[in-house]
Amino acid sequence: MRLDSLPRTVRQKASLAFILVVLLAIGNVSIVQFLLRESDGVAATLNVAGKMRMLGQRIGLEALAARRNPDMPDPVSADLPASFEAAHDALRFGGRVFDLDIPPVPAALAPELRDIRQAWIRYRRVVDALADASTGERAAVADLTRAGADLLARTEALMDRLVVQAREVQRRALYSAYALFALDLLLLGLAGWVVSRRILRPIHVLVRQCRALAVGDHGARSSLPPGDELGELGQALNASAAHIEQLLRDVEKEHAALADAQAMFNGLSANTVAGIYMVDEALRFTYANARMADMLGYPRAALADGFPLERVFVGPAYETVRAQALDRLEGRATQTRYECAARRGDGDLIELEIFGSLMSLHGRPTLIGIMFDITERKRAEASARRAALVYAHTSEAMVVTDADGVIQDVNPAFTAVTGYGPQDVLGRTMSVLSSGHHGKDFYRAMWADLRTTGRWNGDIRNRRKSGEEYVERLSINTSYNKDGSVNCRIGLFSDVTEKRRREASIWHQAHYDHLTQLPNRQMFEENLRRGIEHTRQGGLPFALVFLDLDFFKDVNDSLGHEAGDRLLRLVARRLGECVRSSDLVARLGGDEFTILVRDIQNPDDIFPLADKILDSLSQPFALGEHTVRISASMGAAFHPRDGDSDSELLRAADLAMYAAKEEGRNHFRVYSAAMRELAPARAQPQSG
Repeated sequence: MRLDSLPRTVRQKASLAFILVVLLAIGNVSIVQFLLRESDGVAATLNVAGKMRMLGQRIGLEALAARRNPDMPDPVSADLPASFEAAHDALRFGGRVFDLDIPPVPAALAPELRDIRQAWIRYRRVVDALADASTGERAAVADLTRAGADLLARTEALMDRLVVQAREVQRRALYSAYALFALDLLLLGLAGWVVSRRILRPIHVLVRQCRALAVGDHGARSSLPPGDELGELGQALNASAAHIEQLLRDVEKEHAALADAQAMFNGLSANTVAGIYMVDEALRFTYANARMADMLGYPRAALADGFPLERVFVGPAYETVRAQALDRLEGRATQTRYECAARRGDGDLIELEIFGSLMSLHGRPTLIGIMFDITERKRAEASARRAALVYAHTSEAMVVTDADGVIQDVNPAFTAVTGYGPQDVLGRTMSVLSSGHHGKDFYRAMWADLRTTGRWNGDIRNRRKSGEEYVERLSINTSYNKDGSVNCRIGLFSDVTEKRRREASIWHQAHYDHLTQLPNRQMFEENLRRGIEHTRQGGLPFALVFLDLDFFKDVNDSLGHEAGDRLLRLVARRLGECVRSSDLVARLGGDEFTILVRDIQNPDDIFPLADKILDSLSQPFALGEHTVRISASMGAAFHPRDGDSDSELLRAADLAMYAAKEEGRNHFRVYSAAMRELAPARAQPQSG
């Protein structure tokens, strides 16, 4: 029997068990009745067979008795043979005989019945012959004895077979009893299994679940399938347990939420930035945290004990606060934000930013919110507004970049100076202004200073949006975050192009000869001192050449000062063409010139240069309609050999030049110690 074919309710299960018991009882009774009937049939058959044997013997005895006593009226009763015949027919075909209902003998006993039938026919014939026989008694009796013995033997054989059959019936009955017992056990086991599986086991499962639920294990579940009362009960318990478990979880969540809310409120209340308050419908404080009490300058306990708002907010400020509070209490607004002034307990005025919302506390409307002291913020905003005005109206250009030089903001002066508006430069680097005059080393050094010190100052040649180049004086400062990282870099600059031009013009006038545009005495002396310092620090020696023009005074007197000035300019040009770019040609005044020849590897290297200069200056000079010829006297001194100071070196070169002039002009001499004897006669440098 399959489990899914079993009854689905407890009533059906109980009915099934009852039916199984009834069927078992009926089966037992039926089988016993069947066995009894079969046993009765065998016993009746044996009884009839025995009666047939006795009938055969009685017929023979009565026949013998009648033979010996001829006077007997009816030697053999006719009923006896008829009874024998009826018994034989009952055994053969079944029926009722001798008040017994017997079944026909099995087909296996048919031969014995035939043998009995044949023996009976012979026996009956002998009996009849005995009664009519005229022969001697001895032969008839012998025939009767033989026929009777044969009939008896046949009847005994049938009875033996019937006994064997009876034993077989008994054996089958015994086996049937065993089978019936086994079947009873099987049916009882099946009934017990059904009861255990479908009733007791679910009950045990439900009991365990109930016990688990009783001790608080609301996660316990039964796995009973639905369909019967126990399954439905299990499902109901599962649903109840799940509902209880969900309720407990909900309660735990609510408790956790309340605990979290309380912890959050406590954390918020303990903050040192915002004041937290509660106000009842009578506009009195009912709660204030420590920060609130500190901001207002009152004890916290006093504020939480019905402290009236009108003591904190005075005049128009109170009317503002009252109107905002009533809007929330009367339902016109659920939350609000506004700013107003308040008076502290010590009388000082502060600026507050107030946030509030409406809640229900103990069934009564309550205002809850936070307050911030924005006094310093208000001051900072005012300062920022002033700074913004300065930023917007200052004539100095300002630019704000991030740490990498990307432009974040510019002021109007930036646009005025560069021609670039905010839309042109925001998000780009300052390289948008680059003119290309400064190399990578310049900017690398600038960024090195910015990263090291956060500051840089200097002049930069940049290009306006129009393409015009200009010089700006740039000052960069860095603003840092609290963690030390760069917040932004602020650049301030102004257009100093004209100023630098004026300064350059003034400097040029101070350092260059206005006639020849060669460095003048001041610039010459500065370069001479730098050359001396360079040599002292390990540089190569250098030569100082002192040159004086011959016959210049004659040209100046004969052709005029204008021609003399033109001649000096031509001389300066030829001198510049003779020297290297690293050398310096200067005019000390009049017709005196000096040449600083730097990095002399060998003192003899000065002679080719001197010959080149003398040859160049000895060539004719065209002065308008006139052509003139001049020459030069040149003297040279070497540092550090001929002098360690600028004055010593200049005097030595002057003496060497004087010695060359004494030799007849258009000569070159190198200073020697013997020339010191000329020093008294050459107190001052002479012109030709």
